[in-house]
Amino acid sequence: MSLVICPLSFLSGLIYCFTRMNDSSGNHTDLEKWDVCVDQGYVVPKLSGAVQALCSLLGIPALVWCLWLSLSGSLSGGLKPTQVFPINLFAVELVFCVHGLLEVISYLFIPKAIMLRQTVYVLYYISWICRPLIQSCICVERYLAVAQPVSFLKYRLRRYRVACSTMVWLLSLAFACSIISLFGYEETSGYVIGSVYCLGLAVISLCCFFILRVLKQPGPGEVEGGREGEKNQGTTDPHKKRAFGIILTNLVVILASSIPVVVGYATLSYSLDYNCNVIPMLQIVNVFSVLVSPLMHLYREGRLSCRRGPETH
Repeated sequence: MSLVICPLSFLSGLIYCFTRMNDSSGNHTDLEKWDVCVDQGYVVPKLSGAVQALCSLLGIPALVWCLWLSLSGSLSGGLKPTQVFPINLFAVELVFCVHGLLEVISYLFIPKAIMLRQTVYVLYYISWICRPLIQSCICVERYLAVAQPVSFLKYRLRRYRVACSTMVWLLSLAFACSIISLFGYEETSGYVIGSVYCLGLAVISLCCFFILRVLKQPGPGEVEGGREGEKNQGTTDPHKKRAFGIILTNLVVILASSIPVVVGYATLSYSLDYNCNVIPMLQIVNVFSVLVSPLMHLYREGRLSCRRGPETH
């Protein structure tokens, strides 16, 4: 039952959002900004479109594969509480890739389809708001598991994670609908996206810092005392080493993809040069980062040709 709560809530809100779009009389001139940038001879939007198309074509099959592996294992053996947030992250990154592919299709093949352009913007806002929030939920969960095991066991039930995921999706959808139907595309969206990324970056950085500090500390049997205060390093737990590497890699990827967004929207400007150079570059950075999590997941599961089998958990 918990597997269908979030999709049904999101679907009902999405239908309402599309009905509101038909009644919206706001300013939709921003739909043509890509066209204006290309007509003015800017190269970065063309590069952004090519990167979005390539990463979408690569990312959509990888993310669908990750979702299939996670959901098929959950249906056979039961959905584990720790799988809820990763499944939602795969779903929101799939929305991000679909948005990029539809954006390229709408520009190249159906440039006058306003409804398709509006759909692209809805998916754009949903993915850009939902993604840092889901990543923050994952980091908080990992922090509780490593640094606060008592609290982690207290909230170990699946329903807490399903409730948090549903709330994140509905908040993202409500923001997208409000931007599309009430405020227009850029009057408030840039500042809200920048603020959400800044908040998510702060939460993720703090959680990862404390997790890395705990993992770096030696456990029982890992350090043996020596004479005259000297210490000889014992055998390091391979699970801790692997977890340390995974957390550090994820932190670097998140920082590399989030800091440009925060800086870009902190210096938000509506000039033509800004919209035709800075915004497309931010999209390129985020599109590349979307490919990291599914590839890492498939690598850990031994589904890539460079690994023969899954890691031992």
